[in-house]
Amino acid sequence: MPDQTVNVTFDPTADPQFTFSPDEVTMTAAGKIIFLKRPPSAMWNFTGGNVENDTRKEFSARVQGNGRALHIDDEFKDEEKTRYKYTISVQLDGTSFTSPDPHIVNDPGGGGG
Repeated sequence: MPDQTVNVTFDPTADPQFTFSPDEVTMTAAGKIIFLKRPPSAMWNFTGGNVENDTRKEFSARVQGNGRALHIDDEFKDEEKTRYKYTISVQLDGTSFTSPDPHIVNDPGGGGG
């Protein structure tokens, strides 16, 4: 699937602080993962995103809408199914927080899972 949407909630006093829905994203072609702040009225904002072990340099992150959304572009250079951990950074009241590492799965076979 090209573009995927992930709803993100953040609460610094919760355990876990971050929730991602869905927790894992499967890409079957080039596109972008669109992270949306939930609820939209939340007081925190996205400040960045990072995909770990991106040796092919296929991912790039951009904050959108003054921090209301984050896009991670995936050029999908993989020739076999590959799992990538990623982190999301947010800011609340001048303090930065970084998420644990859910996954992006690039699956050229399109089999999902």
